[in-house]
Amino acid sequence: MDRAIRLFKNFLIEREENVTTNILNSIDKNQPEAYIKLTHQTKVNLYKEQIKELIHLLESFLIGQSDDERINDWGKRVSEDKVRLGLSLSQSVHHFHSIRGALWEELSDLADKTIDLGAGESLSVGNLINDFIDNLILTFTNSYTGLANKRLRAQQEVIDELSTPVISIVDGLAVLPIIGDIDTHRARILMEHTLRETNNKEVDCLIMDLSGVFIVDTMVAQELFKIIDSLKLTGVDVNLTGMRPELAHSVVTLGINFDNVKMYNNLGQALKAFGIVRK
Repeated sequence: MDRAIRLFKNFLIEREENVTTNILNSIDKNQPEAYIKLTHQTKVNLYKEQIKELIHLLESFLIGQSDDERINDWGKRVSEDKVRLGLSLSQSVHHFHSIRGALWEELSDLADKTIDLGAGESLSVGNLINDFIDNLILTFTNSYTGLANKRLRAQQEVIDELSTPVISIVDGLAVLPIIGDIDTHRARILMEHTLRETNNKEVDCLIMDLSGVFIVDTMVAQELFKIIDSLKLTGVDVNLTGMRPELAHSVVTLGINFDNVKMYNNLGQALKAFGIVRK
């Protein structure tokens, strides 16, 4: 087996450029649209050095000198490229299967050219190739998942910020339109963002427009009360608008008390009460 490993390692070293090209060609087949749209030169620049480094990592792995730190670094850099290109995890892992297939073809080519290389020896080297690729897939998957989750969290934070806009009308007066359902997560974001924005914009009075809220249950009412009470503690007076008939019915049925909060039929009525008249 040691002889077979040595032969295959030397074979890879001698044919590095050809092996790299063969792997690139293998990856090129049946690829997703995001990959196909890349120009040939972009693919070469993006993958060629990565594949050459992969071959060097395999050479070290074959002789029992695997470098986990280099493998982790390689997996991190490759996963960053895949996430940046928008390739899914399954599409990305498919590339590793292409690499595995190309390496097995190289091993088969070596076996054809080496008369006294037995099938058992070739199979042993093939098993090492599989172990190496499986290890790479695991390393890559862990890195990819972490990066993808981080990206999703960043996108969600942007969405959360955009979904809770505190809009200044005049000095000291602002409007907070709430659209869609309110769950525990959104209520927390709403609380944090509203308190921060009313402070930053020096808001004295906030008009909270509920015309875009379609469901008001006990949990929603409690969360709204928490937000209103927190704003009052910071010196912000809160007014509610847009309580549609079906929402008003739900509020009465649930026994929710908004007596301490000034309410208006719609946003226009509230703005008019504050002297903001549309011309």
